[in-house]
Amino acid sequence: MSYCWGAGSCGQLGLGEAASGAGPVRCRRGPEAGGGWTLLEAACGERHTLLLRPDGTVCSCGANARGQLGRKLRPGQRGGYTPEQIQALEAQIIVHVSCGKEHSLAVCNRGKVFSWGAGSEGQLGTGEFKEQSLIPKKIDGLSDLRIIQVTCGHYHSVALAQDGRVFSWGQNTHGQLGLGQEIPSQPSPQHITSLSGIPMAQVVAGGGHTFALSLSGAVYGWGRNNARQLGLNRANTREQVFKPYAVAALKTIGVVYISCGDEHTAVLTQDGSVFTFGDDSAGQLGHRSSTQMPGPQKVEWIDGPVSHLACGSYHTLVYMSTSGQVISFGRGPQRHIQNGTASNPGEQTQNFDISSLVSANDLSGVQVKMIFAGTYVNFVSTLQSQDLEHARGISPADTLQKIIRLDKTLIDKWMAVTVGTDDFQEAKREIAVIFSSPACLSASFFKPSSALEANCVGVDLQKARDVFDELTKKEWIVNQINYYLLADLIPGLPLRSPHREALSIFLLLPECSVMYKEQNLEPFVMRLAQAINSMSDRSSNILEKCWTSLSASFLDNVVQMFKKAVVSQLPFYASPRCRDIKPLLEVLEKLYRANRKANYTLQLSNFYIDEISGTFILPNDVARWRSWQATANSCHEDDVPVIFCRFPFIFNLVSKTQVFHFDSFFMQEGAKVEAQLILKQNELLRKSELPELPVFPLQVKRNNLVEDTLRKLSLVEDRVLQKQLLVQFEGELRGLDAGGVTLEFFLYVFEEMVNPQYGMFVYCDPASPMWFPTSPSVEKKKYFLFGILCGLSLFNRIIAFIPFPLAIFKKLLDKKPSLEDLKELSPVVGKSLQAVLDYEYDDIEENLQIHYCVSTSGSHYDTCPFHLLCTTVVTIAVTFEMLFASHGGLGALTLLMWYLEAFHVLTSVAYSFFFPPHAIQLRRQ
Repeated sequence: MSYCWGAGSCGQLGLGEAASGAGPVRCRRGPEAGGGWTLLEAACGERHTLLLRPDGTVCSCGANARGQLGRKLRPGQRGGYTPEQIQALEAQIIVHVSCGKEHSLAVCNRGKVFSWGAGSEGQLGTGEFKEQSLIPKKIDGLSDLRIIQVTCGHYHSVALAQDGRVFSWGQNTHGQLGLGQEIPSQPSPQHITSLSGIPMAQVVAGGGHTFALSLSGAVYGWGRNNARQLGLNRANTREQVFKPYAVAALKTIGVVYISCGDEHTAVLTQDGSVFTFGDDSAGQLGHRSSTQMPGPQKVEWIDGPVSHLACGSYHTLVYMSTSGQVISFGRGPQRHIQNGTASNPGEQTQNFDISSLVSANDLSGVQVKMIFAGTYVNFVSTLQSQDLEHARGISPADTLQKIIRLDKTLIDKWMAVTVGTDDFQEAKREIAVIFSSPACLSASFFKPSSALEANCVGVDLQKARDVFDELTKKEWIVNQINYYLLADLIPGLPLRSPHREALSIFLLLPECSVMYKEQNLEPFVMRLAQAINSMSDRSSNILEKCWTSLSASFLDNVVQMFKKAVVSQLPFYASPRCRDIKPLLEVLEKLYRANRKANYTLQLSNFYIDEISGTFILPNDVARWRSWQATANSCHEDDVPVIFCRFPFIFNLVSKTQVFHFDSFFMQEGAKVEAQLILKQNELLRKSELPELPVFPLQVKRNNLVEDTLRKLSLVEDRVLQKQLLVQFEGELRGLDAGGVTLEFFLYVFEEMVNPQYGMFVYCDPASPMWFPTSPSVEKKKYFLFGILCGLSLFNRIIAFIPFPLAIFKKLLDKKPSLEDLKELSPVVGKSLQAVLDYEYDDIEENLQIHYCVSTSGSHYDTCPFHLLCTTVVTIAVTFEMLFASHGGLGALTLLMWYLEAFHVLTSVAYSFFFPPHAIQLRRQ
């Protein structure tokens, strides 16, 4: 049984010729053929209607000027006044129909699409701009796909495939195809690539605009926007949008269904609210305010949650299952009839109020299943007796076919299937679709929209990990997954998508255990790395942001996958094949950067590749690095072999130390080789000139060691510091220094300089580390020379005891020190402040009514009464910040200067290996 109402002058109500001439029809029982039949779905064009029955047959009625009925009328018949079956489709089981202004589409149970009617704009998708097609024809451009949804605009069509891809064809004057501004109208289906990877729940078209709704509730709109029917924000006043655009105003309201009119749009939310936007000239938005607000606005006056929603061209229809009420707002098309005559059949019915043809209680007591709206007519399908138990649970979203995805039922079926059976073949087909499609795989693990607000990771990674582990218990399933991941999914990854949902697939793949198998590291992980490095800057930034939101377990899983792939390629370091490692290292660098932005979710050691330490790779890699630095400006990046030293975050402390030592050794030995070459060259040329000494001889007085050393260092040029240091104490026998003299030199120099009596450093406690005095008693230049000495000791592979606290390295990295750092520097003060933080009672002010001061090097800084500072935890931060600042107003700056400058003077490798590239840079003063 069905109900209908409207102005069916062309027979589009299907009530017979007599009813079509009687003017607008109030709500009444729908058309009956052969004693009555059940309506499954109705689709309404401007002047024609398609009625789909549960048995898969399609009947049509209404105007047929462009062949939109899909059947021939009897001679002399102006329209199809009663529904009659479309004979050309009788061999098909049709499951879905849709109508444009004058064209029609139907989808059969095998996912094939048939089109007929007007085709001058290419809206039939048959590959030609044909004026009309009287008989339904299959769209060959979609024959390799299984289509689950179609929707028609006035002159364009859109289809959603089972694998999640969206296709469009027809007119593109307003960008309604979503293909871009330069693309003309298309006579055959075109893939909307900018939606690739997004798991879609619905596609819907208005007159000249189009929407797609994702499973997470994100709404994407494109096409005509002259009446703001796309719902874009106030600042976006474009009248045409040529590519899918995420509608921010609809992001958080939980949209579950969309319907479009000619120039207006209505959305239904999870809680049963209705939001409308666009043209309101006929009152179709339902906003009773005289002032129209831009963007989506809730229809506040609807009393109760809405179950069903449908938009006609100029009106909106809603149904509330709890009360059984049908509410219509808006009117029919408002067009003027010149001289009182109609230019087209049925023109006299154009000025009518379609909403007045139904009252809220007309369908009370009727178990409404679905509502359908067109330009002039509306239809209602009803539940049959066997379906009454679901009367309150059906929503329009439930009637839409969904893209295929993994669920427990499907997994259980696969695990139980017997190889060689029909079920086995069907399971293989299902695996092929899901594991070839980023959208389907992502859809299998999508979180509900309510869970996405605080976290940009839109997929349930733990569920994915568990499901993949379950599937890999069957060898034949593993083989199928391997094949389709490699053949289809990885090559089809969305590399330029600006939409976060599409990029969820990059988070899911590392959870698939097949990626970690030794034989899959090269074909799978390397290709994934190449794909990530090929992403657009915008997509790459979105992916890095998603990585920052991952918990430690899942982020580490990604890191370990790429590390394992790098380790598998280490044996090929000396071969040209080693270049394949570079994309892996570049992805690890992106992950390292994301981890840093996330305030180090993972320890730095998680990125270390320990297998590199102590191998032949390190000395060779340092040599490669120096060679690359010398020719970097003239060498194309593709021709550069892999150089691990360009990715210092993968080195542990041992490796970094080895790299530093190799680099300093090569520089020192290089100076000697250069001197030998010059010497031989001069001998051949019979020149008496001697080359510059290839070592740095430093002769100092033992009885005035520090001052003599600093004086001579201040006179040395920077390039001399990069040579091997040879120390000689004046007045002592000269001999071959095997390192003992140099070691003794640094031992005595540092022992004296770090002594508080020398005046360069102070100690808060005899057992605490040293820091900088507020008013140093030595000249500023000595701090720089102290830095040169520190660099020389490192450069000559001498380990020296310099008792700085951890806070000094935080200062180097421009990071704020913490209370723990204060405890290390000044245990008494640090522990006292910790006691304040740990105090549990509310009488802290009464117990600590005292003045206090910070004492540094004999100076005292009085502060306010302590109870005024103890009221917030911020006080503690202020206190130890002041301590560090007062101790090191000069010291922090000077320390940075000597440390960074010394490293820069001696070798560029030290700084880049021991400190990240964002640390403060200072000039020598």
